[in-house]
Amino acid sequence: MRRVRRRLWPTLVTIVFMVLALAYVFRWGPVVRHHPSLWVSPVDLATTYAAASAFVHGHFSDVYGRGYLSAPGFLVLLAPVAALSGRLNIGLVRISAVGHHLVSHPSGLLLHSSQTLRTDFEVPIRGQHYLLHPEALVLLLPYVLALSAVALFACDALAEHLGVSEPRRAVLSVAEGVLLWNVVVFWGHPEYAVSLGLLLYSLLFVLEGRWTGAGWLFGVALALQTMVVVVFPLILFMGGTRRLARLLVAGLVPTAVVALPTLAANFHGTYQALVTQPAFPGLNHRTPWTSLAPTIKGKGRLLEVGGGPFRLAAIALAVPIGWLARRWRDEAQLVVWAAAVALALRCYFESAATAYYIWPALAVALVVAARRSAAWFGATVAVAVFTTVVAQWHLALWPWWLIDVAGLTAVLVLAAGPALLGTGWASATGSATEEVPPERPVRPSRVRA
Repeated sequence: MRRVRRRLWPTLVTIVFMVLALAYVFRWGPVVRHHPSLWVSPVDLATTYAAASAFVHGHFSDVYGRGYLSAPGFLVLLAPVAALSGRLNIGLVRISAVGHHLVSHPSGLLLHSSQTLRTDFEVPIRGQHYLLHPEALVLLLPYVLALSAVALFACDALAEHLGVSEPRRAVLSVAEGVLLWNVVVFWGHPEYAVSLGLLLYSLLFVLEGRWTGAGWLFGVALALQTMVVVVFPLILFMGGTRRLARLLVAGLVPTAVVALPTLAANFHGTYQALVTQPAFPGLNHRTPWTSLAPTIKGKGRLLEVGGGPFRLAAIALAVPIGWLARRWRDEAQLVVWAAAVALALRCYFESAATAYYIWPALAVALVVAARRSAAWFGATVAVAVFTTVVAQWHLALWPWWLIDVAGLTAVLVLAAGPALLGTGWASATGSATEEVPPERPVRPSRVRA
C-alpha cells in the first residue's frame, strides 16, 4: 500500500487520461461533429495493429512492407489483442449523403488481420456513404492506453529519486499526461511511451547501481522502439569498462531475438525499416536536412527518403554526451538532463519530422525541471506545451522547424538552469573521481531493524 500511495498521482492521471481518451475516440464525432457512430481513430494505430496481427499469426514476411517502421518488440506486447483479430468483424454504419466530409485528418480503419485502409473521407458503397468501424479498437485502445501509462509512472519514480516534493510531482504527472496525449491519442504510437518508460527505469537503476537490471531494461526498451538508442552510450560510459560486455549483451540481445523471425522471413523489408529507416517528408514535415537525405523512391507527397544516415549522426553525437555523463555520477539530475539532450538530437537532425518526435526529450526534461523553482518549472511546462501544440500545425518548412527546435532547446535550457549547467561544466572540465562506479548501494527504505 505504501508503493501505491507513493504513485498516487500518476495513478490518478492515468485514470483521467484513459477516460478522456476513450471519450474522445468514441464520442467526439457524435457529440461535437454531429456524425452518429463516428470514431476518431489514432492515426497510426491501425498500422501497428495490422503488423501485430501478422506477427502473432506467424506471417513474419508481412510485418514490414505495409507501413509499420518500428522495432518488432511492441508487436509482442500487442499479441493478446492481435490474437483475437480473426474473431473480430468490421461493422458498416451508414452516416450521410454522398460527398459529405466526415473527418478532418486520416483515420485508421481495419479491414482484417493483414490489410489496412486509411482514408480522409467516408467510404461510398452503392451510392451511400458508410463508416468502417475497426471493432478491434474497442479492446485495443484501452489496452494500449494502460500500457502507455508506464511513462507516467517512470517519470514520477525518477522525479522521486531526484528529490522532487510530492506536490511538485503531482503537477509533473499532470503535465506529462498532457504531453502524452499527442503521442498516443492523436498519433497512435504507444510504443514510444512504453519504450521511454522502460528507459527511465533503466536510468533509475543506473543511478542506484543496479547494473544487471539497468542493462536488461534498456534492452527491452530498445526492442520496443529504436529511438532510445541515443542514450545507450550514456549507460555504457556510466557502467565503465568492467561492465561494458555485460551491458552490451543485455542491451542488444532482446532486439536481436524479436527481430530474428522477420529478418529470416523478409530480410530486405526488415533491414529497410530498421536500418535505412524510410521517412516521408511529403506526408509529414520537411526539415533542412530533407534535401541532403538519400532518396529511396517516389516524389512529391509520395517522396520517401532515408532517415538512417542522419540518425547515425545523432548516435555519434550522443557518444560525447555519454562521456560527460560519466563525470557527473554524483549529480543525478545532470545524468537525467544529459539523457534528455541525447533524445533531442534526433529532432535536430531528422530528415523528415512528425509532431510527436519531440515528446521523449520534452518528457525527460520536465523531470529535471521539476527540481527548480515554481516559476522556472511553470515556464518550462508552458514552453513544452506550446511547442507540442505548434508541432501539430501545418506550417512552411522553416517556421515549423525553427519553432520546433527553438522550443525544444528552450525547454532543455530552462530545465537545467545556469546553476546546474555551471556545476556540470565544472565537473566535466575536472578529472573523473573514479573509473568504475560503485555497486548497488543499500537504500535506507530496504533496511529492516
